[in-house]
Amino acid sequence: MILKEFDLDLPYIADEERIKGIMEKESCQYHDATKMDYELNWKEKRRSFRLETRCVTAMYERLFGKMKNEDCWKILVECVENITEAGILNLSGVVTVQVKFNYDEFRYKNELEKKIATLNLLMEGIEKVANNKSWAFEQFKDVSLQIEQTKYLNEWAWKKAVKNPNKNYYAEVLCQHNVTSMDISIVIKQKNGVEIQREKVISELPDEFAYARHLGELKWLADFEIALINKKGNEMVTVSLDSYR
Repeated sequence: MILKEFDLDLPYIADEERIKGIMEKESCQYHDATKMDYELNWKEKRRSFRLETRCVTAMYERLFGKMKNEDCWKILVECVENITEAGILNLSGVVTVQVKFNYDEFRYKNELEKKIATLNLLMEGIEKVANNKSWAFEQFKDVSLQIEQTKYLNEWAWKKAVKNPNKNYYAEVLCQHNVTSMDISIVIKQKNGVEIQREKVISELPDEFAYARHLGELKWLADFEIALINKKGNEMVTVSLDSYR
């Protein structure tokens, strides 16, 4: 298999007292009360945690690349208040490991603190997996150091830059994956490489499933106007050079 994905999760923890209260109030069975509790009290918290940590886990994936191994294509780190499974589990190539975590402390951290905490949680889980499988941990640690050296800035250019018709300028799409948003900008440069304009055109949820739909084609509409067209080809955002507005 090829290891290429990494993620954090906030698995559901049943609150027995709360579930008991739902059973009494709704006159329902334990299973139904648990489903209600998850929908009301956990689902959004889990979704929010995944979104807020994805900027770092996605950056880790991009820098890590791929690693051949016997039975794993993804490492999933479960962040739990109390560890109930000390070992690692492998379900169809997804290796799951638990690390101790306090969500209430995490939620009040600022953006940089959340990035640092995310990387620490991820590396703690990876180290447990690496030790269990006798993998060299240095290859994973090197990626962590790269993230720290960039000050946790997950920013990259999408595809190649495109030249305008008269070949005096070229443009590219710059993606900045943050804790609370994915910011997509169009950057215009002179042919000598000097940046002359940068404009944020889209701010989306910080998850590939949300922002990927916007990245279809970057196309010059005229010498001084560039458009980012979505994947379906039915929407676009445009930027005109300031000098020609």
